[in-house]
Amino acid sequence: MKSTRTQLLAPAVLAVAALTLVTGCSESNSGSSGPVSITVAGMPNNQQPELLNNFNRNISDFTKANPEVKVVGDEAVFDVRTFQALLAGGKLPTVFYVPFTEMQGLIARKQIADITSAIGADSMVSRINPSVMKVVKDSSDHVYGVPIQAYSMGLLYNRDLFKKAGLDPDKPPTTWDEVRADAKVIQSATGVQGFGSMTKDNTGGWVLTTMSYANGGTIESADGKNATVDNDATRKVLEFYRSLRWEDNTFGSNFLIGYNDAMKAFAGGKIGMFVQGADAYTTLVSNMGMKPDDFGLAPLPQAAQGLGALGGGTVAIINPRASAAEVKAAIKWLEFVNLRKYGSEPEAVADAKAKVADKQPLGAPALPLFDQATTDRYLGWVKDYINVPRQNYAGYFATAQTLALVPEPPTKAQETYGALDAVVQAVLTRRDADIDALLKDAQRKVQAIIAAS
Repeated sequence: MKSTRTQLLAPAVLAVAALTLVTGCSESNSGSSGPVSITVAGMPNNQQPELLNNFNRNISDFTKANPEVKVVGDEAVFDVRTFQALLAGGKLPTVFYVPFTEMQGLIARKQIADITSAIGADSMVSRINPSVMKVVKDSSDHVYGVPIQAYSMGLLYNRDLFKKAGLDPDKPPTTWDEVRADAKVIQSATGVQGFGSMTKDNTGGWVLTTMSYANGGTIESADGKNATVDNDATRKVLEFYRSLRWEDNTFGSNFLIGYNDAMKAFAGGKIGMFVQGADAYTTLVSNMGMKPDDFGLAPLPQAAQGLGALGGGTVAIINPRASAAEVKAAIKWLEFVNLRKYGSEPEAVADAKAKVADKQPLGAPALPLFDQATTDRYLGWVKDYINVPRQNYAGYFATAQTLALVPEPPTKAQETYGALDAVVQAVLTRRDADIDALLKDAQRKVQAIIAAS
């Protein structure tokens, strides 16, 4: 949701890596009478020379390994304002990258290639984390894309503050009642704010949506045509906020706080717990100076009827007009550029050495892109280079393969989050805030946003 959430990374330089896909077009369609040419989106422009050099190097290395395929870079990136025009005009590159939120609509409208038959039954694509793979499948389990990067929301907590408060840092809260109780203990024992949340620049609505999912509610219907804000789950989250703010006084005193300020406060030991992307380690530790041993990550607590954790990421899709040979070539490209290190020990070790040499974290918590066996195999290959305390995130990893990944609202998510910011701020700044009235008003606003899309 933060700025890096709303912009797709240049996928050809993503270091997410790894698997070997087995393609299997039929005999009559899989051959080619000559070189196959594909266009690949996400090529950096001249104002990003290092990224552009890396992109061109990938093309050069790929071409050496696959001389029958010609790859042409394209600077096109996903933009909600122009994407449908690219599709309608037949100008979509062979390989294009879209956010998770787009997939189900594209599948329903049959606007992208069904690549099921191009992926063999024994392909390692079948080892992709099932909760992630759901994003690219229809109700018949046909596959329409390859996820290449994923994240989910989790409960971040400060392990040092847990210790100082007499709480076990290896047993973080698993329910929202336990979160509330631990917040009281932290604040009482250490004087530090027990729980916090971002509230502005669309972040308040982002986290409210996340917690609504965890309590069994949604903000928009699955097809993105109707607002569903006014529901019991979202009401329950706001009541939770009100309890921590006005009854427990464990929610702090700053209720206009955005992403960077919240991250800095957490990194500085000024907040005990907050809901954030589970991939926040690099930002907090490498960029903001938080001690690695203080960073704690737990699965997002779920109510009995919880839907799962809000998540997102990037999917590689293939132009529906691509020939069978082009589809095969496109998957080869994705294998080579994005998916190697999980399928090749030498590639995994080379990548690990490079990261450590650059003083980057290796093994930082994130939503595993692959199944447990593939993930474990990769970790075994690079175990001598891991430089983060992965045992501190054992609980998160234990649920990463099973906790459902729920996509962001499908229609104008950022504007929807912005409308919800005001609801969160009202509950935290006005003791007498009328939650029912706030939800009814937000329902109308979100429906208007959808209608105007």
